[in-house]
Amino acid sequence: MRYLLIVFLLTSCSADFDYPNPKKERSNYNLHGTTVIDPYKYMEDFESPYVVEWSDQQNALVESYLAGSEIENIQKILTEAYSSEYYSLAYFNPESEYYFYNSGAEEHHLYMKKGEEDKVILDPNNWSDDQTLNLDKVSISPNKKYLAYSVTDGGVDWRTIKILNLETNEKLDLEITEVKFSDIAWKDDSSGFYYNKYPKPLPENRLSQQSYDAAIYFADIRTGEEKLFYGQINPEQNYTVSFIGEDKKILIKVITGSEEENFYLFGDSLETLEPITPINQASFNYVHADDDGLFFITNLEADNYRLVKILFADFQMVEVVPEDNFALKGVSFVNDYLIADYIDHADMRSAIVFFNHSGEQLDVTLPESLSGTIGGFQGVGDDSIMFSVTSYTQPVQYFSFDFTNNSLELLWEEAIPGFNPNDYTEVSTNYESKDGTVVPITYSYKSSTKLNKDTPIFLYAYGGYNISIRPSFTPKYVAWLEMGGVLAVANIRGGGEFGKAWHNAGRLGTKQNVFDDFLYASKFLESNAIGNRKSTVISGRSNGGLLVGATLIQNPNYFGAALPAVGVMDMIRFTEFTEGWGWRGDYGYPILSQEDFHRNIEISPYHQTKIGVCYSPTLTTTARRDDRVVPSHSYKFTARQQEYQGCNNPVMLYDALRAGHGSGNGVAMPKWKRIKLFSVEQSFALKNIKQ
Repeated sequence: MRYLLIVFLLTSCSADFDYPNPKKERSNYNLHGTTVIDPYKYMEDFESPYVVEWSDQQNALVESYLAGSEIENIQKILTEAYSSEYYSLAYFNPESEYYFYNSGAEEHHLYMKKGEEDKVILDPNNWSDDQTLNLDKVSISPNKKYLAYSVTDGGVDWRTIKILNLETNEKLDLEITEVKFSDIAWKDDSSGFYYNKYPKPLPENRLSQQSYDAAIYFADIRTGEEKLFYGQINPEQNYTVSFIGEDKKILIKVITGSEEENFYLFGDSLETLEPITPINQASFNYVHADDDGLFFITNLEADNYRLVKILFADFQMVEVVPEDNFALKGVSFVNDYLIADYIDHADMRSAIVFFNHSGEQLDVTLPESLSGTIGGFQGVGDDSIMFSVTSYTQPVQYFSFDFTNNSLELLWEEAIPGFNPNDYTEVSTNYESKDGTVVPITYSYKSSTKLNKDTPIFLYAYGGYNISIRPSFTPKYVAWLEMGGVLAVANIRGGGEFGKAWHNAGRLGTKQNVFDDFLYASKFLESNAIGNRKSTVISGRSNGGLLVGATLIQNPNYFGAALPAVGVMDMIRFTEFTEGWGWRGDYGYPILSQEDFHRNIEISPYHQTKIGVCYSPTLTTTARRDDRVVPSHSYKFTARQQEYQGCNNPVMLYDALRAGHGSGNGVAMPKWKRIKLFSVEQSFALKNIKQ
């Protein structure tokens, strides 16, 4: 099809903003009998010089707009907050040889080895001048001679695996590329390792090509040869491999896209592999093996999940820990204990229950003083365990617990400069959504802050993919809280906080519930004089970016500000890029399905933006090397919203350079980039919310 190219000058109703003027193309397409107008479709070539220049102009506009705002003050507070010393839990475990460390001054954690003098094994801070190369996975060979580790470049999901000889400190010549979403599993004789690999795309398609045809490969470190181990069966499948027992039987998890339903193959060899769980009928997650069988967490016939065991003898499935009223989120086998982590419905914190390996509940409990998200269980000898605890206002703490005398010891606590957790309050409660469904919410604030109808509110949620948002600390919000704001987190439908039923209530045909839950979280806070709609900024990332975009468009000029980040804004064409085709479990496949198309176009932020409507101040953020939710989603949405905006409220785009999809750790972007991004977002919000 030939398109007529038109240069289009934006005619915003606001004289205050000189938005960059993108071209428009007469780019229409027909799906299921409907003509879809898509004038910014060319932005899907998001690495083209024209689109890159347009994005650079958007960044310049943001920088100019925020001059004189609170950005420098916020950045100063966050820089201090992100300067805390860090140890991984392994440092405190005498049975561990390696750990991660950060003095607070490093952009990325160091990988260290214990000794008379602890030694730096890997220092990602020296890998690039701007710290955008970083360490992801590490794996020590069984003979402890080699370290295989994966490196990310500029935040992309692609990884390169490298190998270090720990005895000589020399790198091997072998480097494995085209690795994505992969662990590193060594062969028992240390001759090589297994990993998940994709076909190599053309350079111009590396950040956008659909991710098909994953396979497990084996790299022989002696010969440098890569060999196909398993795969090339179904282009939509992805795999992880484990080796079980002394005879190293093969266990392969088979996943299709991001759908939760999966299955496992098991056998003595590749030739004898056979399914040992129902195929794509439920979720199974392998957690442990003993002499008799394999343990899995599953939602098969259990919306809240249960622990089952599949016996080696006949592959029969037996129940070990039955379904409970709380959703089972994790199981750890430590010493003689089976430690189950449930989500407490009252506050989303951990309810820890101890069982023996046969599933009998034990008369053992952790002290009631421990409250938060509890995890990372490790054994220390026969009688003690170690674990971490965190909440929205409590930085991570490491504890040991001795079962012989029920004694609890604080091993270490992360000290955030300028932040005292004792000065803060967390309140967990619930509210009614539009249809009467009761939804949990937790809000946190500095105890000296007097909550009233003008208090600034940072409202966050996710609502998708069965992901549970649980209490955890991040320095990201320190400035907002210190400056008298409230952080509110709503556990809306679409997540997994109440098991599979909660997920099902917020996906596909029930996706609108997610947006209603988010809106009604704001209504609840306002009705209780905790801020008001105009002092509220709504925020979410990825699926949460869609959440913010849809809630913003469905409720024009309702909120003080909106911060959709790396969001799925085009709910029709998302399947055409990288992993987008695999999101059909939550979003469907609108290009192929008429039902999915008609449902999605009604909630798609890009398609539902209307001419002349006044929308809340909006700062859409993305990352230029985001190869999961490609940046064209944010580009197209911003271009259309700037064109259609019907009032003086600003509509802007901030595009993080050499950064990827995530923002929570240095894999997607280094510390300094995270601080800059969060400062931009929060200063934009404070400049626009009405207090």
